[in-house]
Amino acid sequence: MGLRSVGEALVQLLSGGSELPRLEAQAAAQQVPEVEFPMQVAVGGHEVTIGLIDRSDRDGILAFARALPEHDLLFLRRDITQPENVDEWISDVEAGRYASLIARAGDRVVGYATVASDGMTWTRHVAELRLLLAPDYRGEGLGRLLIAQSFRMARDRGIRKIIAQMTTDQKAAIRSFERLGFEREAILHNQVIDRAGALHDLQIMGLDLERFRMKLLIARNALEASAAPTSP
Repeated sequence: MGLRSVGEALVQLLSGGSELPRLEAQAAAQQVPEVEFPMQVAVGGHEVTIGLIDRSDRDGILAFARALPEHDLLFLRRDITQPENVDEWISDVEAGRYASLIARAGDRVVGYATVASDGMTWTRHVAELRLLLAPDYRGEGLGRLLIAQSFRMARDRGIRKIIAQMTTDQKAAIRSFERLGFEREAILHNQVIDRAGALHDLQIMGLDLERFRMKLLIARNALEASAAPTSP
C-alpha cells in the first residue's frame, strides 16, 4: 500500500471518527468459508443448487436470459440471449479468464455471478464481479451468497482489487457490496443506454484488499492508543 493510500486512510479515520465497528463487520463478512460445489442452500423457501458453470448449463442460461425484464438486459456485457455468446462465455471460463457460479432451482437457472478479468497486463490485479438474478429470487439472500462466494474465488485467484458496476437505482445490490467493504469510486452520468434509448447513471464500486486491510489496522491501533492509560 502506497504512502498516499495510507495517508488517505488516516485522514478518513481522523476526520470521521472511529470506523472500527463498520470495518470489523465488513472484515467478518469477507471471511467466506470455502465450500465444495455444488452446494445446496435454502432461499425464500426454495432449494437452490449453486455450482460452477459448465457446458451443460448452456440451454438453461439462454432460457434465463431470454426471460429477464428489459431493464436487466442493460447489465449484460455479452448478449447471452444469443447461443454464440453463451458459448464464448463458457469458453472464457474453461480458459481460466472467468470464474462463474450458477444458481439453479430444479432445472431452472435463477442467477449467476462471475469474476471477470480483462486479460490486460496492466490490470491483471483487478477483476470485476458481476451478478444477475431472476426477479423472483431477489431480496431473498441469494445475491448476497453469490457475491460472497465470488469474492472468495477472486481472492483465491490472487486478485488485489475487485470492482462492481451497477445503475444507481440498484439499491439492494449496492448494500450487498457495501457489506463486504466496497466503496463508491465514481458515478458516471448517462453512461449506459437501454434498448429503448433511455440513459442511466452508472455507479462504480471498488474494494482494494490491501487498502482495506490497512484501514482496519489503523482503526484498531487508534482504538488501542485511545484506551491506553496516559502518564500523569
